[in-house]
Amino acid sequence: MKIPFLPNLANFFPKPPADKKVDRPFKVAQIEVTSRCSTGCVFCPHDALSHRWADGDISLETYREHIAPHLGLFDLVYLQGWGEPMLHEGLWEMLGMAQAKGCRTGFTTNGTWLLEEQNRKLVDMGVDMISVSFAGTAAPVHQALRTNSKFADLCRNFESLANLKKQTGSARPWLELHFLMTRANLDEFPALVELAASLGADEVVATNLAYSPSLELDGKHVFGDPPLEEDLAIVARAKANAEQLNIPIRAYPLQTEPNTLVCDADPVNTVYINHRGEVTPCVYLGLTVHGQVPRYFHGEARPFDTLSFGNVRDGLPQALQGRERSKFIEPLKRRNASASPLALFSYMTEQNGGDGLSNPPAACQSCYKMLGI
Repeated sequence: MKIPFLPNLANFFPKPPADKKVDRPFKVAQIEVTSRCSTGCVFCPHDALSHRWADGDISLETYREHIAPHLGLFDLVYLQGWGEPMLHEGLWEMLGMAQAKGCRTGFTTNGTWLLEEQNRKLVDMGVDMISVSFAGTAAPVHQALRTNSKFADLCRNFESLANLKKQTGSARPWLELHFLMTRANLDEFPALVELAASLGADEVVATNLAYSPSLELDGKHVFGDPPLEEDLAIVARAKANAEQLNIPIRAYPLQTEPNTLVCDADPVNTVYINHRGEVTPCVYLGLTVHGQVPRYFHGEARPFDTLSFGNVRDGLPQALQGRERSKFIEPLKRRNASASPLALFSYMTEQNGGDGLSNPPAACQSCYKMLGI
């Protein structure tokens, strides 16, 4: 019998410092402050679903009155969803409110607005983590995949923030260079590690294309069972470069694992709040689009409906403790051997009715994240 697989949960986010005691009910509140974006990315649902996309911002009033009072429940407040957080004029105040509750803070950015004034704020405020998206090591590749993003400006902005950290002797923000591994750019990965080191990155994180809103995009991911040997070799070269350059690297696995217990989004311990204020399990089930959400899984159409546990305006604690969330996470809690060692024992001895590992929630069953990638 094959033992189920438990990935490195919340792998995208750095772990808290060893000297920081974390004793809060939830690990992460990921909050979409806006779904607007100034660039275009060919792999992003913002572009692929543009005909049904709902642009919008979470209001500062909603954040202040309905979210901020409860942020003490979370270790990390990550202000990012499907848009560019630095377009929201209230971003800095939102970060400050999270810090006032003792939370670690961070967000992902396309790097366009990492200018002198903004970089100074990031350092002065002590924002814990910034993840900056790169699609390649040169303008032709990067700008073909991330349209309206100027590669030279991106590199300059990234390096300016890294240099400011050095000049001020600040360890924060932790500066992460994020790379989405796809069929169109995987061969850039080894050289991208070298670029990251030259620009002053603290870490490289390479993730998979886990959501396919179209059949065309479903053919662009690089994970599989088994993955291609040449793809594994590219990742191995990237890791070797990172070791040689002494830069940390976290590359998501290319080998799928159907017995994954809980995906790295970890809805048991994290929550996603979209710009409408809906409290949801993850960024995918919290998409703000009109109508049913298209999804392709192993070449087949598997559309899904978004899912909400409630709206923050009706009470964030009520949504977190309510029946809808409890019903959603219960199958995941049963699967999670780290939360309950009995779950692993039950699976291995088939004491749960002889059916082996129980199914994840229906909304998760056609999601690549449940394959451990």
